[in-house]
Order: sequence, then C-alpha cells, then structure tokens
Amino acid sequence: MKFIKWKPLLISCLVCLFPILIGLLLWDELPDTIAIHFDINNTPDNYTSKAFAVFGLPIMMAFLQLICCFINDIKAFKHGERKKFELVIKSIIPLMSIILQVITLGYSLGWNIDIRKAVALIVGAIFLVTGNYLPKLDYINNYDLDTEKARKINRFIGFGTVIMGILSLITAFLPAIYTLIWLFLLIPFVIVSIIYGVKKAK
Repeated sequence: MKFIKWKPLLISCLVCLFPILIGLLLWDELPDTIAIHFDINNTPDNYTSKAFAVFGLPIMMAFLQLICCFINDIKAFKHGERKKFELVIKSIIPLMSIILQVITLGYSLGWNIDIRKAVALIVGAIFLVTGNYLPKLDYINNYDLDTEKARKINRFIGFGTVIMGILSLITAFLPAIYTLIWLFLLIPFVIVSIIYGVKKAK
C-alpha cells in the first residue's frame, strides 16, 4: 500500500468530518428530525434523526472520500499521475460534505433555502471544473491508446461536461421542470460519450 498518498487522504477525510463540529455547535437549536431528501419542488420527502444527520452523514462522506482516494491512487500508480486533476477529484467530496451539511442543517433551522436551486448550482460548478480539466490531461500510460486519440476523447468529453455544467447552472434560475429535463439529458450524454470513446479508441 506504499502507493497510497496517506497525507491528502487523512486531511480530506478530516475535512469531510468537519461538519460534525458545526452540528454539535447547533445541537440544541436543531429539531429532533431533519429533512435529508427533497423532491424537485423543494418539498422534503425523507427525514432522519438529528444524531444521524449530525454524525452519520459526514461519516458516510468520509467513507466515500476514502474509496475515492484509494481508486485515484491505485489508478495513478498503474497508469501515471495526473496531479492537478487528482487534486480536483479529491476535493469534490470534502467540499460537498461541508456545503450539503450547511444546507441541510440550515433548512432544518428555518433558513429560506431552495434545495433544488442550490443542488443545480453545486452540480453545475462541479461539471464546469471537471470538464475544464479533462482536455488538459496528459497521456496516461499503459492504456494502449496513443496520445492523440486520448486527447481527442478527453476534449470531447470535457467539452460535453462543460456544456452540461452550464445548462445545470441555467436551470437553477428556471422553473423546476427544466432541472428535471437536465437530469434526463444526462443519459444520452453518457451514452454518446461512451460510444465516441470506444469508436475513437479503435
């Protein structure tokens, strides 16, 4: 396990757990049940206990981050490092842990938060950042794919990801039905990306 980068793993997992401190500071003000899932119209449709919201959710995010770091470090060991892209990928879950926990606890405290709009903005930002970095990836060793083909695939998927990110940001300022349409557009985007990548690789 020498190839695992333990320092960024531990730091990022601690960041994922940081919202527990926020929950403890607000403990006495929080209701006994907290909404953790909302429909497209911003109506809560799933609740959990205060203890699970404060402790369980950050722990789950830390576990996901652990898996994310392991997968990235294994791929970097086998196929070559992509330091900037790895930094972006490893930062997503910790930032999401803090932002989503603040939104969740804030809503339970009566803050006027439109969850659908907030999620559309967050997802749009992630797509924009990820899509911006994809075309800049260096050739990855051991994938049996020449540099030019790899770059073309990365550029195509990166461009599409940026477009999807922009559309997600736009839907945040439109009626809820447009966010639902965006979700359905993800399916053909993924299918087209896979088909393009497979054909270009051949």
